[in-house]
Amino acid sequence: MIQALGVLDILAAIAIIALHFSVHWWKLPVLVMLYLVVKGLSFWRDPQSYVDMFIGIYVWFIFFGFVSFIDYLLAIYLVQKGVASFF
Repeated sequence: MIQALGVLDILAAIAIIALHFSVHWWKLPVLVMLYLVVKGLSFWRDPQSYVDMFIGIYVWFIFFGFVSFIDYLLAIYLVQKGVASFF
């Protein structure tokens, strides 16, 4: 289960980078946002879950054109969290 969530975190990071470079398939931000917000609400007592929910909401801002270096930081965070789930 934890490894599956890690893989989904890595895929969410890839989706954030794709959105950063204007890959605007409308289902992509919806899926990433829903995944991160639902996961955040599922584990709401963990401080990292609040970060997941923030990233999920931030994906909408990326979709509507607000791109910055923060996108890379959030993607790196999700990748390191996903990789850490394998150990």
